[in-house]
Amino acid sequence: MKKVDEIVAKILYYSCAFLMFMMVTIIFTQVVSRYAFGKPLSWSEELGRYIFVWMSFLGMAVAMHKGSHVALDILVNKLKNVSKKILMVLNNLIVVFFGFILTYSGINLVKLGAKQTSPTLKIPMQFVYIVIPISGIILVYFVLSQTIQLLNQKEGDN
Repeated sequence: MKKVDEIVAKILYYSCAFLMFMMVTIIFTQVVSRYAFGKPLSWSEELGRYIFVWMSFLGMAVAMHKGSHVALDILVNKLKNVSKKILMVLNNLIVVFFGFILTYSGINLVKLGAKQTSPTLKIPMQFVYIVIPISGIILVYFVLSQTIQLLNQKEGDN
């Protein structure tokens, strides 16, 4: 399971890096176009915003996998063995619940987005919104994987 986790995380990581490169390139092109040529690109700001949304939601899943989210771990660090494991599993269950809500709400938003188009690019908004349920599913996958690994840990392991 760890191997699959690493493959999924690597795909997400490189996707976020590619999206970051695309966003920087588009915004840089916009700035050059506006100030050097006096002709701003009408679509660049909107596309940059949508790429940022995708990068943020996919980055959330990467951060969950790497344990990089902001956390108050004072209590976790003070607890030992079984009580620490129980608290961590409880925390993971709360995050899984959030992931399910994110997925469910994201699916509803995608359905709504099928009836909308973006103002400048004229693309269906469902292409922008689809990242929300995707990231929710990946979030749930990573947290369940971490929980299974946590439960399978021996008492002396960290």
